[in-house]
Amino acid sequence: MQKDYEKIYIQDLIICHLERLTQGQASQTDLPWYDMYESVRTCVRKGGAYISALHTMMQPYYEMYLFADAAICKHDRPDSRVFMESVAEADPEFGIWVSSQDIITAAECWGEYMKRKRDGSVSYYFRLLRILFFGKFHKNWDNIASELEERLFSSEVNADYKTGELLCILHATVRIWLQDWNVQKKQETFELLCNHWDFLKHFYSVMIRRIVGSRLANFAAVTNNVVQTNENHPHAHIYYCALMERMESFHLNAKQYKSLDNAKERLRTEVLDNTKPSEILYELCDTIFPEEFQRMLRDHRPKSYDEVASENNQKELLLRQMAEQNQQLNERIARITSLLRQMVESSIPMEEVESELMNYPPGIAWTMLGNLNNDLGWSPVWRGHYPAMRDRFRKRLLVPLEQQAELTEAIKEAAARPTYNYEAGSTHDDKRQQLTIGEVEEKEVQLKRIANE
Repeated sequence: MQKDYEKIYIQDLIICHLERLTQGQASQTDLPWYDMYESVRTCVRKGGAYISALHTMMQPYYEMYLFADAAICKHDRPDSRVFMESVAEADPEFGIWVSSQDIITAAECWGEYMKRKRDGSVSYYFRLLRILFFGKFHKNWDNIASELEERLFSSEVNADYKTGELLCILHATVRIWLQDWNVQKKQETFELLCNHWDFLKHFYSVMIRRIVGSRLANFAAVTNNVVQTNENHPHAHIYYCALMERMESFHLNAKQYKSLDNAKERLRTEVLDNTKPSEILYELCDTIFPEEFQRMLRDHRPKSYDEVASENNQKELLLRQMAEQNQQLNERIARITSLLRQMVESSIPMEEVESELMNYPPGIAWTMLGNLNNDLGWSPVWRGHYPAMRDRFRKRLLVPLEQQAELTEAIKEAAARPTYNYEAGSTHDDKRQQLTIGEVEEKEVQLKRIANE
């Protein structure tokens, strides 16, 4: 008789309201959610037969919740979802019941539901997984992981963007649960997955070569989204390494490849070179992709923020040193020019002034000569000697350049000269050994003989 009373209690205070909702006889706003949840708490508090009856009578609604039936998982208001989450958490046998269900199919149903209702938030699905994995939920995790990897990495399986996203979330959660960690460590890692999923879905997209979790048209758009979202920047080097690893396997045409390459370069210059990388997701990513993540970091890690900053500091130091040296050189040239001007003003013979100028390299001497002419244009002595000095110093400056140009041209002519077969015993000159420079044929540069007999 007591058992019937428990059923009547649960039927009148909880189940009847859910029946009205799922049969379309009431809306979410019509149901007394708070009173319903208080009745659930009463059953939990009484325990024993009450909780057992609650579990049995709620199973049809558990199934609707697990497989994202729109009658329970209303997209416009969260009341029914929140209530189902609360009951599932309160029922100690909920996880045991789910252990007999197909959670991969459930993930696909949630994906279809979110796509159909255009309700893109995956937070509801994360809450469901949190209830499952940290309750009395037991599965053959290795088998589930293998099946998920086959679905995600097989090119023949082409789930839509939202279903693919939920399969990735389930795959990551299963990988976490497979680790030899205590429950607290698993919970902390799962929370990292939840909190950073907006970035990790892009990482997953590259790894499985299929865009999940967004309607972005291509990987160039995904990469630009990583650039534009500041929250992604501390972890962008992870995405970059994955992109470098997978890019050649995307089978892009020339236009698509160029677009992605431009986006990748933008990621490097705008984000990676200016952001200090975070390692907080390393362990999680290594857990999800244990055979690839560390190798990708090793093979494709971009220069770190500190390395780029160090290089920039080194460049700035070198530029400052060059500026200082140039300033010192200009000051020295100015001092020497002043001394030379004093020599002219002191009536020292112009031959000695010119001799002093000859001690300096052609370019510097030419600069000082120009400065002297600017300062001494008033001097009759200077004006009398300057034209001849100008011609001599110009020739000194230009002749080496002209000789270099002639030598380069002669080498080009020699390379284009026909090859002759000189038989043994020939007595005439082998012109292959000679270069004639300019118009003076007597000046010949002997080259190393190239034997081609």
